[in-house]
Amino acid sequence: MDWSKIKTIFILTFLVLDIYLMYEFFKLKDASQYEPMAQASVEKRLKTDEIEFDVDLPKNNPKDRYLSAKPMVFDIEEMEEAKKSKLKGQDITVTEGTVLNSVLDEPYKISEKFNPSELNSFIKNKVLYGDQYRFWEKSKNSNTLTYYQQFEDKMFYMNLNGELTFYLNEENEIVSYKQTMLEEIEEMQESEKVIQPIKAIETLSENGSLQPKSKITNVELGYFTLVHSSSSLVLTPAWRFVINGEENLFVHAFEGQIIQLTNEEKKIVE
Repeated sequence: MDWSKIKTIFILTFLVLDIYLMYEFFKLKDASQYEPMAQASVEKRLKTDEIEFDVDLPKNNPKDRYLSAKPMVFDIEEMEEAKKSKLKGQDITVTEGTVLNSVLDEPYKISEKFNPSELNSFIKNKVLYGDQYRFWEKSKNSNTLTYYQQFEDKMFYMNLNGELTFYLNEENEIVSYKQTMLEEIEEMQESEKVIQPIKAIETLSENGSLQPKSKITNVELGYFTLVHSSSSLVLTPAWRFVINGEENLFVHAFEGQIIQLTNEEKKIVE
């Protein structure tokens, strides 16, 4: 056996390995240096456009994943049993299996300047799975209060399959509500890093969706429906930006595309 040749082969092998590891190290180093530089460039451009922030952007780069879910089918027998406890004092019907309708025996008064905390006790004690919903908006036009379901403190934005809507009369009293809900919520893949919010803001600015002299008043991560069939949904992480306290803009948190909405959907009514 020629030990000299074997020794030479080992040396060359480790030399190639060292070169590869050094290449990977410097590639990662360059990437880590580029990110702050790119962010500084975006922030400078936003400052030039006089775009202001009322909130601090998340500093870390969170991880998330796609979710799958199914619309809940409300069980009639369970509803009848619930009428003896949580749903007591309500006339309950279920339509198409997935929509629970409630008419209150006694209207529930709320204040003219509604604060979501006013309904916390009612939702907790009088609505099935009420703790899984979070306030979205109070509409003056339709006289409704809208809540959306959330998962791990992240909202299912504008999801008709995870919605809780209260209906008010002319005396500003809740007289009924309608509820849908998602169940069997499962992760579809391993968690991975989402794009940074500053990158999503850059996309909105370049696209013209974010106008100069705008003020970003809220930033949060939630979920938007990506694929919807009759029996299941696929939900993607999405960044939500509230502009001037009046408009919602959404960006796909993995791929960075703007999620298109109608002008009416973008509005924040109160």
